[in-house]
Amino acid sequence: MLKKRQLGKTRLQVSEVGLGCVQLGGISMINNIPANYGDMDEMTAQEIVLFAIDKGINVFDTSDVYSLGRSEARLGKFLKDYRSDIYIFTKAGRYPQYNKPFEIDISYHHLIASLDKSLARLQTDYVDLFQVHAAPTTEKDFLDIKRAFNDIKMEGKALYCGVSIGAQYEKAIPLLERDIIDTIQLKISLLNFEPIKEILPLAKRKGVGVIAAEPLAQGLLSGKYSNDHMFPSSDIRSRYSAQEIQKRVQFCKKFSFLEDKSHSLSQAAISYVLSREEVSTCIPGAKNVAQLRSNIEASNIKLTEHELEKITAIQQEKFF
Repeated sequence: MLKKRQLGKTRLQVSEVGLGCVQLGGISMINNIPANYGDMDEMTAQEIVLFAIDKGINVFDTSDVYSLGRSEARLGKFLKDYRSDIYIFTKAGRYPQYNKPFEIDISYHHLIASLDKSLARLQTDYVDLFQVHAAPTTEKDFLDIKRAFNDIKMEGKALYCGVSIGAQYEKAIPLLERDIIDTIQLKISLLNFEPIKEILPLAKRKGVGVIAAEPLAQGLLSGKYSNDHMFPSSDIRSRYSAQEIQKRVQFCKKFSFLEDKSHSLSQAAISYVLSREEVSTCIPGAKNVAQLRSNIEASNIKLTEHELEKITAIQQEKFF
């Protein structure tokens, strides 16, 4: 079974590898702009979720905006018979906009209303973690979030609350210093390593649990993409230019030394994220059971000090 770590100062013992659930809702096009990684039928989604539970994953991270709520709805259907054995994390704060995929609204009333709708889709009275799906930028944002978190916890709609900031690393410090969050979710991978020096140590000092999103850098660390790869128009990664894809793929290839007969590059990439003790759980997605099995097995891999030093040297070169 998967090893577990404590999620910050919370009482949650989370599996080192969780399941990022953005893909579970299937295809999502908003104003002809892709907002997911392609399609997934309900049977495949269910197979992935049940396999995850069977292998010890207890973290399922979703959002009200993933496939416009279909990810939550499917999870609610799949997880209702296992509710006491698993942790449901969801998010709110983004909504579809007429001329672009999403707009941000992290006002008090929007967060409260969004969570109520999420609970209905998830077929549960509470979530284990409710996260604001954007970093606060104004004093009003901070005050609204604090008020929403207090009321949500008091009413028992969420046990804990946090913020998901993606790659907006510069906004993590003021958020952590205000002592209003139980967790912080951010992108951490071989490609996204900026948080390691300053943010992770501060999160540990504050007792804030760290959730590592996109440990495989949107699948680019799978090692299967060529320099000239083009993603289909239904894939969110199609927004990258050919030049951007080439840069990312070439940089990923620098880590090919991590791959050997015992494990793949993607498994080494997950192991790298888990090598940081500040990280409580990482939440790679999976398009099928084979990918999920590979992600789970990565928790048994331990990179050597030499490998970690070589990784740091490569990262200092940067690719952007």
